[in-house]
Amino acid sequence: MKRRSGGLLLALVVPAVFGLSGCGLFSSSSSSPSSSAGADGAAGAGGDSWIVSEQGKATPSPKPTSGGTPPPSVSFGFLPLNSGGGAQYATPTPVCSPNMFNFSKIAGLDVTPAATTAVLNWYNVGGINLVEFRLYAISQDLVVGDQRDVTYTVVKPKTPCGQMSATITNLSPKTHYVFTVDAVVLRRSGDGTHSATVFRSHSLPTL
Repeated sequence: MKRRSGGLLLALVVPAVFGLSGCGLFSSSSSSPSSSAGADGAAGAGGDSWIVSEQGKATPSPKPTSGGTPPPSVSFGFLPLNSGGGAQYATPTPVCSPNMFNFSKIAGLDVTPAATTAVLNWYNVGGINLVEFRLYAISQDLVVGDQRDVTYTVVKPKTPCGQMSATITNLSPKTHYVFTVDAVVLRRSGDGTHSATVFRSHSLPTL
């Protein structure tokens, strides 16, 4: 009987001890969240603040200028400015066109007719393959019998490019003519030359 009572007493004591220790464990674990929250709060309150490295500054918008001349240091296109005296541009030097005559276009021709002659004026654009010019006076009046042969006057360019003038002679008075200027050039490929009309006038009467 004594053994049974001792075993019953031991069985009652052990659960009580574990129950008390279990309460202590639960109470300590339940308090840890509040303590950690307090630590975080303290760290947040005592943390580093933001540092401004450089503060921005407002600048005014540029205002357009009106009137006056541009400063001498400013250049426009390929024309340099002369030093001093404001913005004065240098006079461009006349240069021959790098292009040759365009045979797909015929320009107008300036003609001053007289009784038996006519003075033709045209612009020579130049070109390394240019050989000569041929001037024609083609009669527009019908005549009875044989017609006049169409002849031409050869003019060699004296300068690489520029204004040219030549006179056609042996014309009939009071006769309408169409005057033309043909350019004779060397062929780009092969041998020989190529001729085509580059200037032409309206029908004009001689005096």
